[in-house]
Amino acid sequence: MVNQLDMTIKFGKYLIIALLFLSGCSSAPDKLFDDGVSRELAVFRKNLIDSLVYNLHFELPSEITSEIIASAEISFSMSDKEAVILDFKPEYKGSGIMGKLEVNGAFIDPKFKNEHIIISKKYLQKGNNVLNFAFRAGEQSLNRRDDLLYTLLVPDRARTLFPCFDQPDLKAGYNLSLTIPLGWNAVANGGLYKADTLENGRVNIKYNLTDPIPTYLFSFVAGKLNIINAEKSGRVINCYHQESDIEKISQWKEISDQIFHSLEWLEEYTGIKYPFEKYDIAIIPGFQYGGMEHTGATLYSDRTMFLEKEATLNERMDRAKLIAHETAHMWFGDYVTMPWFDDVWTKEVFANWFASQIVSPLYPDVDHQVNFVNAYYPASYAEDRTSGANPVQQRLDNLKNAGLVYGNIIYNKAPIVMEKLVVKVGYDNFRKGIKEYLNTYAYSNASWSQLIEILDKLSDEDLKKWSSVWIEEKGRPHIRVIRDNNTLTYTQSDPFERGLVWEQEINSDTIINSDGIGYGLFLLTKDEAREQFAKIKSGTVSSDIARLSLIINLYENMEEGYLSASEFIINASCLLANEKNPLIFSRLLGYISATAQKYSLPVEVEKILMDILVKNPDRQRKMQILRVLAEISVSPETTKYIFEMWENPDNQKLVTLGERDLMRLSYELALREPEQWQYIYKKQYSRLKSDLRRAEFNSIYPSTSPLSTVRDSVFNSLKDAKNRGVEPWTSASLALLNHHLRRDEAVKYITPSLEILEEIQKTGDIFFPKDWLRSLLGSHNSPAAGDLVTKFLSENSGLNPMLVSKIQQQSHHLYRDEKDYRAN
Repeated sequence: MVNQLDMTIKFGKYLIIALLFLSGCSSAPDKLFDDGVSRELAVFRKNLIDSLVYNLHFELPSEITSEIIASAEISFSMSDKEAVILDFKPEYKGSGIMGKLEVNGAFIDPKFKNEHIIISKKYLQKGNNVLNFAFRAGEQSLNRRDDLLYTLLVPDRARTLFPCFDQPDLKAGYNLSLTIPLGWNAVANGGLYKADTLENGRVNIKYNLTDPIPTYLFSFVAGKLNIINAEKSGRVINCYHQESDIEKISQWKEISDQIFHSLEWLEEYTGIKYPFEKYDIAIIPGFQYGGMEHTGATLYSDRTMFLEKEATLNERMDRAKLIAHETAHMWFGDYVTMPWFDDVWTKEVFANWFASQIVSPLYPDVDHQVNFVNAYYPASYAEDRTSGANPVQQRLDNLKNAGLVYGNIIYNKAPIVMEKLVVKVGYDNFRKGIKEYLNTYAYSNASWSQLIEILDKLSDEDLKKWSSVWIEEKGRPHIRVIRDNNTLTYTQSDPFERGLVWEQEINSDTIINSDGIGYGLFLLTKDEAREQFAKIKSGTVSSDIARLSLIINLYENMEEGYLSASEFIINASCLLANEKNPLIFSRLLGYISATAQKYSLPVEVEKILMDILVKNPDRQRKMQILRVLAEISVSPETTKYIFEMWENPDNQKLVTLGERDLMRLSYELALREPEQWQYIYKKQYSRLKSDLRRAEFNSIYPSTSPLSTVRDSVFNSLKDAKNRGVEPWTSASLALLNHHLRRDEAVKYITPSLEILEEIQKTGDIFFPKDWLRSLLGSHNSPAAGDLVTKFLSENSGLNPMLVSKIQQQSHHLYRDEKDYRAN
């Protein structure tokens, strides 16, 4: 990433041409008015515009079909008298986009080009300017339901809602007001200024001016929301939610305690008090992500925050980590923001790395080195092993493609690299550098290169050179281990044949990569793999981190074809009964589930899992086993056993089945017991307690139908964007349509699903293209499926390379060949 000065120099030619054009002397380069927000346009505006404030008002109707009328007053200062280009891309077209536009007191007819509003320089002036718009709000990223709506504008979706300068380095203050139906509540970035009941019975709410934030963090939530709060040391946090289950609502105490802990930890570490007015949250049913760090109105998913009664350690730690992650963003992403979305990973690496530090004291009995390796290495490898691997820092020419930057690499490889950087610099020097970074760029923008410049001064290492391989290049090393008596020698090779060397320390005693920190595929012969499995089974690998490291590497060798899937899954299942560490137990189960669904399930594995389910005294482990068995089982005996548990959950004592557990079991049982399909639906629907859960169940369950005509109808409905409104439900439906038990019948869905991938990217949120592809391809394993993907890619050579990478990442297993690695 180049810094802002570098960007100005690099794109100087565009600035000169643009200034000539906007002065009326030339024609502008096409890129300035490209759809989306080109980098050239962003650099031009950054050098022109300052002191930006948005005054926004939205009239929110109670009827979901009614239009949302809005107004915007945008004030800013300009360094020169030039024309201005704003971004506005509502989903509707035609004359209804906007009424008259007032510019510095004069009414003008707005001019549109592609997705931009252009205001001639003759209406503007050097110094202060004020624009007033009356318009109909766009709704693509205004997630509307009957009794709820919420904004989700990351990375470039603010322009779909209101006219703006939609780029992360033009931060602004926001004055927001909302008019909402009586009986609704609302929360936004700013604190409440006042609320007035109007003569028509509606309520007008005004919020305080926010501190400077980028457009992607602007947020409000409104609807029939309940409010609970918590207070500590004078700090109050409000939680807006729609949950009706008292047991779930009672988890608020633990949730709020973890938020307070995260805030206090970060304040102490950075030396900077929480830099915004308030920290309120909204817990959203069916939210697209785990969370989103909107300052003052942070959004969280109900699935992650409200856990089932017998939640596993992993689930409880995941919630704590999510809270810490979103809270870390308040300093890293909100307070200091990347200037362009090719550096979005910088905010994510800080959030994930600090989350691991923040959560550690909450779980003193957990080995946090095991937790770190378990959390980040497998997820990173899942994409870094594929032909679609991407660098941590990716090229991005236009913000319309910014959503494609997101993936496992920026969320999981980046924290691994950060940990290596911290060790390289030293923890004290790293903390000192972080404080300088935050103080230097407070309420502003900074890139990765600017952080490295700060840390370089505190280290004798050449951090720029080190960073270039780890950050700017894709893939992982393949590491050969050469044994000579009691000596281990490691040699690296680059699977992409670029001759790269990843500088890192690899610690080993008698075990390869014994501390789990080495990053890459440690190549094994089949005999070496069997020897390692035998060593773990014998109990001689007493170190938890060494055992986890071996298991991860064995799985990676299986994925690369150096170990057969059946041999891996049988050996992995045999390790479960004696595995004491709950995180490693969960990792083994995850690998067993993934292998069974992608490749095969030997009959003995199902028997091993059933035996543990019945005999293991640990109820959490029983629950985990049950969930995996429900997903992968094929035998009538297992299906009958699970059916009886589902049918009479209160009569069995093995586990406590919560509402979501029963819903998941319903889907899996419906696939295995087609003659019971109607019965399963009626029974499960009748015991759902809330309208939200009933709506979710009604949305997903038809995808399990035994009738191919019904399944085809479900699939065809998903091709229409209006039926993909709740993306987690859409992903669940598509995954069930392509379930491993129906993969042969579902091959026909592959090509039409790939054909709408560009639309999925344009209309969905940032993780949806990946989720769509994973749901589509994750359970297929036939040559026919691989051939269809290959054919699609060959016939669509003009497809965005970042979308091609997403396809390659999610289809990697379709091309897996089993082979032998022979050590030299």
